[in-house]
Amino acid sequence: MKIFVFGANWYNHGDESAIRAMIDQLLIKYPNAEIKIQFNQDDVKMPYSNLCVVKGFKRPSRKRDPLNYILYIYAILNNWKRYMFVGDMKKRVDEFYDAAKWCDYAIYAPGGPSFGDYYRQYELVEMMMILKACSKPYFFFAPSMGPFKHYKNRIKYVLESADYICIREPLSLRYIRQIGVNNKVTITLDSAFQHMYNYNENYKKLNKKEKLEKFISEGKVIGITITDLQWHEKKTNLDLERKINNAFDKFINWLINENYKILFIPQLFGKDNDSSYMKKFMKKNCEIISENEDCYFQQFIISKLYAVVGMRYHSNIFSAKVGTPFISVAYEQKMSGFMEKTGLGDYCIRIEDLSYQNLKEHFELLEKDYNRYKDFLMQEKNEFVKESRNTMLKLCERINIYGLK
Repeated sequence: MKIFVFGANWYNHGDESAIRAMIDQLLIKYPNAEIKIQFNQDDVKMPYSNLCVVKGFKRPSRKRDPLNYILYIYAILNNWKRYMFVGDMKKRVDEFYDAAKWCDYAIYAPGGPSFGDYYRQYELVEMMMILKACSKPYFFFAPSMGPFKHYKNRIKYVLESADYICIREPLSLRYIRQIGVNNKVTITLDSAFQHMYNYNENYKKLNKKEKLEKFISEGKVIGITITDLQWHEKKTNLDLERKINNAFDKFINWLINENYKILFIPQLFGKDNDSSYMKKFMKKNCEIISENEDCYFQQFIISKLYAVVGMRYHSNIFSAKVGTPFISVAYEQKMSGFMEKTGLGDYCIRIEDLSYQNLKEHFELLEKDYNRYKDFLMQEKNEFVKESRNTMLKLCERINIYGLK
């Protein structure tokens, strides 16, 4: 069987965890499958020798590349059954088209709401149009998506043309229904839950890092992830970065005065970086792990911590996965949707409500409820895995319908 995964993102340990969990489970289910994967970034190197990476393409700029822009509109008007481009754009579209023709089944990768108004990667819609032009079925592997205020007709068309849709939280379903898509949709859970890290491998890895091992083994350590959101649409709020900096700076001081230690856990790596930003908050009794440590090692480390306070979505998903109580700061629906779905809303702060006082009060609630919160997560861990694996079960059902093995 030939599987083509498309629309994937990299250089973020959250995206890495969702994609690797999906691939690891796919290879367990279909060990002889051939897999190609297309990333929305270039020069991605994955820790799999048997995967082929395919380049994607972007919508050409009307000003910088007017010829390819006109040809892009031509391809859209012809529903990608006919197209022509020049230069690098031609190579990229040809490579994607060849992968689409090659595959037996396509999978839209798990991840954040790239497909919608937050990130406006509308070339993903055109990639689905290419798959449709090649008569290839495609499956949504539990991403978030929406909202959809722009490009609605084409988005509705490619959603209605999907072989099956799984999403990871209820708000994405509401966005889908708002544009009139009535397909059968299953709400599952984030892909990262479905595959557990190798305990022995990561234990040995930690043993070789004496400073980190000593730091997390003595006293109560709080894992923290912070982002200034300057990469997000909310960056248009000029006061937001100041608010984030002020709230976390005071909160970290308070935690240290309460005899907690702080471990910063960068979520970006490779071409992207957030460790430099987090280092600005470093004080006495603070450490930061390397951004190059992979998603599975991060999960192992988080399992050793007292608690996590996370602005980054997957630092909280990792915490839920390993049973570590956490406070989330939600800047879009993927986090608030998860907290709503799992009944953990009391431990979630909307970005609009972020302040030192709110962080302190929510953490004090976590301390008060600690044993109950910890017990709840430990009891729900297997349910989280089961719900996440429902995506794979649905995918296998669809693959079986096509007689693929």
